[in-house]
Amino acid sequence: MKRIIILISCVSCMWATAQITPPPTIQRSNTTSRGLTINSRKGTLIEKKISNLGKFKNLNIQKIVTRDGSDNSSESVLGIMYEYETFDEISKKTLTVDKNELGKLIQALQTLEQKENEKANQETKYKFVTMSNIEFGSVYREKISSWVNYIKTPGNHFNQNLLEFNKDELKELITVLKKADQEL
Repeated sequence: MKRIIILISCVSCMWATAQITPPPTIQRSNTTSRGLTINSRKGTLIEKKISNLGKFKNLNIQKIVTRDGSDNSSESVLGIMYEYETFDEISKKTLTVDKNELGKLIQALQTLEQKENEKANQETKYKFVTMSNIEFGSVYREKISSWVNYIKTPGNHFNQNLLEFNKDELKELITVLKKADQEL
């Protein structure tokens, strides 16, 4: 009798664990913009030049120019390079923003700057997401009666890269991006 009860309980436990679905797999997002497709160009010489345009907090704003050696076509994009650290490694990552998208980003940040000058009386949020999944945003915190601006760069779920800044630093960011827009 004991053997039958033990056998039934083992079979029911095995059946119950077989019914649990495995966790979903997480797909890595593509962190480059549409234009910068260096890895897809096989069998040709690619030249890449990077020039620093400015720095905002821990982000390096760069002009990245790639030139295809076979037909001498070139492409310029804005690069935003940042460093991030996990428990056992320190890495650098560069995300790109196309020139036409950069104009829209500057316009969105200028709108945020205007909204900060208006008085809000309830919690309000704004965000702008680039093609390379960089999120620029602003949140009005009712408890502290102040705006909090942020930049969220893509990372895995263990590593969220959030950079917060104030109203004066927003003006500085807009100035750096305008300069970068003129350079591109």
